[in-house]
Amino acid sequence: MSKNTIIKGTFILTIAGIITKILGFYNRIFLTRLIGVKELGIYQLIFPIYLLTYSFCSQGIATTLTKHVSYHIGKKNGQNVKKTFYISLIMSGIISLITCLVIYNTAYPISRYILKNTDCAVLLKIISIAIPFVSVKACINAYFVGVNKPGLHGFSHLFEQIIRISTAYILACLWTDDKINAVLAVIAVVVGEIAATILAIFFYEIYKKKNNDSYMSENVSGKTNLSLIKELGTDIAPITLNNLVFTLFSSFEAIIMPTMLYYYYSDSNLAMEMYGIVTGIVIPFLLFPSTITTSLSMMLLPAVSYANAKNDNKKIRSAIINSVLFCLMLGAAAWLIFLLSGKWACEIAFNNIKAGMLLRKMSYLCPLIYLSGTLSAIMNGIDKAFKNLIFNISGITIRIIISFTLVPKYGITAYISGMTISYFIIDILLLTSCLGTKKEFSYISR
Repeated sequence: MSKNTIIKGTFILTIAGIITKILGFYNRIFLTRLIGVKELGIYQLIFPIYLLTYSFCSQGIATTLTKHVSYHIGKKNGQNVKKTFYISLIMSGIISLITCLVIYNTAYPISRYILKNTDCAVLLKIISIAIPFVSVKACINAYFVGVNKPGLHGFSHLFEQIIRISTAYILACLWTDDKINAVLAVIAVVVGEIAATILAIFFYEIYKKKNNDSYMSENVSGKTNLSLIKELGTDIAPITLNNLVFTLFSSFEAIIMPTMLYYYYSDSNLAMEMYGIVTGIVIPFLLFPSTITTSLSMMLLPAVSYANAKNDNKKIRSAIINSVLFCLMLGAAAWLIFLLSGKWACEIAFNNIKAGMLLRKMSYLCPLIYLSGTLSAIMNGIDKAFKNLIFNISGITIRIIISFTLVPKYGITAYISGMTISYFIIDILLLTSCLGTKKEFSYISR
C-alpha cells in the first residue's frame, strides 16, 4: 500500500468523519436544549456500559479483521480474504447476541448497583438492542478498510448520524409527555445503528458482485478454517483484552465521577450537571480534530500490515515517525484554537458559560490525547498489544486514584490534572516502545 493510498484513504475518512462530527455536534446541541444538561448526564452515564460491550463483541475482532485482510491481499490470496471476513463476522455476531441478552436481562441490577442511577435501566434495555447490529456493521466496515475502500466505511457512519438526528427530531415532534427525557436520545441511537448496518450490508453485496476479488490470484491455496481461526485468535485475544480492560477502567472512572463530584458540590443535580458538561460538551469538542488522527490510525493498520507482507520494514518505521509528528502538530493547532475561541464557541453552540471556561482550561490536552490514540493503534499493529494494554492501564489507574482522592476535595480541577498526568505518562511509554523497535515487525505466523 503506497503513501498516496494512505493519504487518500485518510483524506476520505477525514472528510466523512468531519461531516459526521459536525452533525454530531448539531445533534448534541439539539439534545442539550431539548432534554437539558441533567438528562444529558444520565444519557452519557449508560455509554461506559455500551462501549464496554462494543469492546468485548466487536472492536478487537474488527481491528484484527482489517489487519489480516490487508495481509492476505498483500499475499494475493483471495480465498483467505473471504474466509477471514466470514469467520470474523460469525464470531462477532454470536458474541454480540449473547451480550445483548445479558445486558437486557440485567439492566436493572447494572443501573442500581453499578451506575447508581435506576433511571438508566430502561435506557440500557433499549440500547442493548443495537449491540448485534453494531457488531455486524463493525466487521463489514473493517473489511472495507482492509480492501482499501474506506469511503464506504466513512459513508456508513455519516448515514448513521443522519438517521440518528432525523429520528431524534421526529420523536421530539411526536413526544406526548410534558418533559422529554433521555429515552428519546437512546431510541435515536438504536434506529441509527440499525439503519447504518442495513446500508453496510447493502454496500457489501454490491462490492462483492462488482469485484468478486478478481484482483487477487486464486493460484495460492487458501488456509483451512481452523488455521485461520487460530491466526485470528492470536491477535483478537490481546487486542480485545486491551480494549476491554481499558474500556472497563475508563467505564469505572466515568461511573464514579458523578459520586466524587457530589462529595465536592454536595448537590446531586449540580454534580450530574457538571458531569454532563464535561463528558457531553467539553470532551467532544476536544476530540473533534481527532477525526483526522483517527482516520490516519485506521489507514495505518492495513498499510503497515500490507508492508509486512512485502517485508518492507523501512516503510513501517517511516509511517510511525511521520504519524507521530503529524499528531503533535495537529494537537498544537487545536490547543491554540480552543484556547482562543473555546469560550465563545460553547456559549454560541450550547449557551453554557461553564462549558466554555472548561474547554479553554482543558485545551492543552489535545496534543496528548491525539498522540495517545495514534500510538495505541501503532502498538496493536506491531504486535505490542500486551504492552499497549499495560501502558493504558497504568494511565487510567492514575486517573482513578486521583478521582478517588482529589476530586472530592478539589472538584473538576483535580480531574483535569489527573487526565494530564495520565496522558503524559501513557504517551511517553508508548512513544518509547514504538520508536525503540529495532527488530523486524512480525504480524502473523507464516
